[in-house]
Amino acid sequence: MRTPVSIDPRARALAKARQDMAGRSSSLNPGWDDLPEQSKKILLGEATEWLQAAVEAGIAPLAERPTDKHDAVLLDNYGQVWGEYQTYPPSYGDAILRLTLESDECSSRQELEDQGVEFRLIGWSE
Repeated sequence: MRTPVSIDPRARALAKARQDMAGRSSSLNPGWDDLPEQSKKILLGEATEWLQAAVEAGIAPLAERPTDKHDAVLLDNYGQVWGEYQTYPPSYGDAILRLTLESDECSSRQELEDQGVEFRLIGWSE
């Protein structure tokens, strides 16, 4: 018996969103919930490969924590940025802090990019 392969939840969300988009654009395409299981499996495989390509291209983060020293940076649905907050000893395992701007002094994005800094768009705030 084969061991079930763990699917990155982001790949599942990607496959579902893509199929639902296709369903909205044409009545010939069923939505995700109406797909046969074999079709879902194929789309999940494709979404997994695209997500892996996005990680390798540097436009999506790894799904798993690279090391114990790495903390997650999260973007909520309102565009607010949050960071994990690890305490020692751990007070509770899901502590996060809302990250805010510390300084009102701005820099030139172009000058920073000219110096080799790379920026990644992670979301939009409201």
